[in-house]
Amino acid sequence: MLPWLQASQQQLSALLNAEQLAHALLLSGAEGIGKSILANYLADALLCTATDRPCGQCKSCLLRRAGNHPDLLVLDSSGNTIGVDAVRQLSQFLHGSAQQQNNKVVLLLQAEKLTEPAANALLKTLEEPPQHSFIILTTAAPATLPATVLSRCQKWPLAAQFNQQAQQWLAQKTNRAVPDFLLTYCAGAPLKALQLIETGAADHLQNGLNSLQHYIDGSLALTGCVKQLESITELTPLLGWFLHQQLLPALAGKDPARLLALHQLFSRWCRDEKQILGQNKQLALTTMLTSLKKLSR
Repeated sequence: MLPWLQASQQQLSALLNAEQLAHALLLSGAEGIGKSILANYLADALLCTATDRPCGQCKSCLLRRAGNHPDLLVLDSSGNTIGVDAVRQLSQFLHGSAQQQNNKVVLLLQAEKLTEPAANALLKTLEEPPQHSFIILTTAAPATLPATVLSRCQKWPLAAQFNQQAQQWLAQKTNRAVPDFLLTYCAGAPLKALQLIETGAADHLQNGLNSLQHYIDGSLALTGCVKQLESITELTPLLGWFLHQQLLPALAGKDPARLLALHQLFSRWCRDEKQILGQNKQLALTTMLTSLKKLSR
């Protein structure tokens, strides 16, 4: 288990052993914090037939490892939404008889993708759960879920990781350098940070931040900064991080109107990126950076 999830793992195990685990649990936290890992661990424990769960050796654990446990349903969340048909499947599954032991388990990952009709359909199952049934939901955006659904789930928020332990874990998992800014950029999600490091995206982000800083302080020309930034896939999150973590703190206590203008500038950038199809990225970036530099003086 990931070191920052061990406390939650132990608490969930204690509740399970005391038969006090809620029928619906919502694991929430930043993308890349390890929600699905903890959810799968809990599913393993609920399905295991041994005393020390999950044992990894009983028939149920072997079926789970093989990926064909009859008492586990993993809803497909790979699309843009999770519709009402999927929730109806969930309900039918839970009302059936368990084949291996008492418990039946549903994993509903990325619950923020539930459509409104799907969330309403899920509510009935949450209000009247079949005996020995468990629904484990995960989400990176709990505020987007209906209050009625939230109120019927036991909430398990997983804290963002910015500490030395997370930095050490990253250093142990990769041979590449771990940029100092990365955990903050990833909202304290070490798994996302590791993915960015391993794919080389972290290096591009670091180069982008360096270019922005050099452009603002006058040591890099506008054309050079634009060339560096326009190839970055996660450009908008990077610009937002630079603005809120580096530029705005440096301007704290100065002209409030200028700070407001900076916020508005970035808001327009985000809006135009979503709404203007076929936008000339180089031109838009040039315009935005020119205004950014004027406002940062």
